[in-house]
Amino acid sequence: MLLYFLAALLVVATAEVYKDGPCPDVSPMANFDLNSFQGAWYEIARYPNAEEEGQRAKCSITEYNLNGNKNKGKLMFSQVVDGVRSFIRGDVSHDGPARLVFTYNFGGLTRGNEMTILDTDYKKYAIGYRCKELKDSNKHQVFAWTFSRGKELNGGAKESVDNYLRNSPAIDMDKFVDNDHSDKACGATVNRVITHFLKF
Repeated sequence: MLLYFLAALLVVATAEVYKDGPCPDVSPMANFDLNSFQGAWYEIARYPNAEEEGQRAKCSITEYNLNGNKNKGKLMFSQVVDGVRSFIRGDVSHDGPARLVFTYNFGGLTRGNEMTILDTDYKKYAIGYRCKELKDSNKHQVFAWTFSRGKELNGGAKESVDNYLRNSPAIDMDKFVDNDHSDKACGATVNRVITHFLKF
């Protein structure tokens, strides 16, 4: 069992995306409006990352609710892994150009995360990005996501996302893994609350 667990962690780690050097400069979306961004977003594709168990997490959805506020609100993230649906609730705030800061509380401890919105039309698609510099090496880890208001990304929205990614020096399209929002993937027999992340 221990060997299996270590092997699973190795698969997750090797699937993550690392690049040489410091984090590159990226251009966040201009005039980003968190109020228009609120609501449910379906994750269409992502760079594999330990927070979403590499390539295993399916049916990933994030819901934002500002409750009348302008630059802060609540969020709920859910995903399904091997028939188990996991949930986490937290706070979201708009801090800087198109930068979303997420805050979660685990047993009295506070953990943070963030994502920069590179592009969105608010109604059909969004592209998210995060870069994490590694302290002990001249490398950085890249996180990237594409989102849709529905379970699929089609038509002009998909074309807009593909065009943006083709021209982005910071994101490689071939590193994405597709999410799955089919009834089979989203079927869950167990629900649980997320109480920790593997990484931040």
